[in-house]
Amino acid sequence: MGTNPYPPRPSLIREGGMLIDTSGNIRRPAFTLAEVLITLGIIGVVAAMTMPVIITNYQKSQTVNRLKKAYSEISQAIRMAENEYGTLDSWDFSYITEPQEKVNYFAENYLFPNIKTLKRCSPSSDECWADTYTIDGNESYLMLEDTTGRNSFIAASGYSVFYWLHGANGAGDGGWFWIDINGLQKPNKIGKDVFPFLMSWGPHPQGNYDCQERKLGLFPAGLECKSSSFSYDELINGSGSSDTAGFNCKKGSNGSRAGGYCGALIMYEGWKIGKDYPW
Repeated sequence: MGTNPYPPRPSLIREGGMLIDTSGNIRRPAFTLAEVLITLGIIGVVAAMTMPVIITNYQKSQTVNRLKKAYSEISQAIRMAENEYGTLDSWDFSYITEPQEKVNYFAENYLFPNIKTLKRCSPSSDECWADTYTIDGNESYLMLEDTTGRNSFIAASGYSVFYWLHGANGAGDGGWFWIDINGLQKPNKIGKDVFPFLMSWGPHPQGNYDCQERKLGLFPAGLECKSSSFSYDELINGSGSSDTAGFNCKKGSNGSRAGGYCGALIMYEGWKIGKDYPW
């Protein structure tokens, strides 16, 4: 007789909740369908609880990185202009009296040679800058019906800038740079994707503001003063002056520029969005 190539199937016995065949091998039972469904349900609940946090943290990180990049590029452009035209405290555009001519001259000679752009709007239009809203979603004052003297551009890096020059009695000693870190894309809210910076190259006294002398260079609104930049608490809650109340980085503010100090708050905390940030 030939040898049977198929050995007999071992008999199974149950000991201590486990199946053991006659050869002594242990066979562990598989998961039941109910157990698999319960496990998947638990994983789904945990994912539902943690995903919003992960997404929010990613959005915060992306916001900070984009803001830092835009700020660095514009600051670098200003520093490169200093190499050609001298230090900031020597800049003077007071001989140009017409606001649009002044800002165009500054842009073409001091700014655009040192920064790559996709589109330039002079004066500003909705092709380069979207309607802007406060941190609570209220209409902001930025996009005026008449934007003469106020220009905008879209940088090659993807952010938009709305800018103009200011100055006591037309001296032209500085300007505003409002940065929208994702260009024309929504939400276009101050403190969310729109942040104001001030550029100064001389003293700029204002009667309703404590800042009599600003730092030379580009700084976020709220950190631009030499001796009286606002504290952490003042950036959030305001200090009682009309300027601070209009800019403070807090939801529920009444100002048409509410959220304007949020960029300063991010820089104040070492380029991060902290626990008190009104995200």
